[in-house]
Amino acid sequence: MNLSLKKLLKELTILYVTNQEEDYKKINSILEIFFKKIIYTNNENEALNIYYKKFPNIILVDINLSHSNGIEFIKKLRQKNKTIPILVITKNKEVSNLIEAIKLNLIDYLLKPIDINKLIFSLNQIAKIILNSGEVTTFIKENILYHYVEKVIMNNNKKEVLTKTETRFIELLLTNKNKIVSIEEIKRVIWGNKEVSESALKSLLNRLSKKVGKDTITNSFGIGYGIMTK
Repeated sequence: MNLSLKKLLKELTILYVTNQEEDYKKINSILEIFFKKIIYTNNENEALNIYYKKFPNIILVDINLSHSNGIEFIKKLRQKNKTIPILVITKNKEVSNLIEAIKLNLIDYLLKPIDINKLIFSLNQIAKIILNSGEVTTFIKENILYHYVEKVIMNNNKKEVLTKTETRFIELLLTNKNKIVSIEEIKRVIWGNKEVSESALKSLLNRLSKKVGKDTITNSFGIGYGIMTK
């Protein structure tokens, strides 16, 4: 995988749905190399709730779940999102399942035992598809999303172009979503070793808040700032 595609995946979140602990440990060790965030669940209903609340960029599903069929989960997901990249893992080689899976517009169908090289190849294909589509986005909150390629905020369908410093600020907060990032860390990431006044940081915060919504960025007074979605 070339560096640009690997860098792209590092900006994304993957939802991994499986109840196979041994498979999870093996596959998760690979996912940790490529993705910024991995969300794990072994439950179909919880997976749907996670999708609605966290808006992951990619879905990885083991269709042999304990209490449900992963294909049914994918069908429900496809009713809401026709294009999100989905990878399926299964030990079932039945032709009927393969045909049904193909209808769901999957990126790939990986058979157990998982070939790690095949998994990495599929992730590479996903990165190419996302990059070519230009749809490298993440939801900040309902109706507000950030576009990593164009460096813009879409706020209720209104496009807000960000400056370089605003871009660094929002990407730092998104990387640490649901955490407070210290003032010292914010200054270091945005301005390096340059001395910066508190007023400069507040001015940057005010400009960014106008673009993402005044209640989007949480201020922990005297400590730092964060984007809270929980």
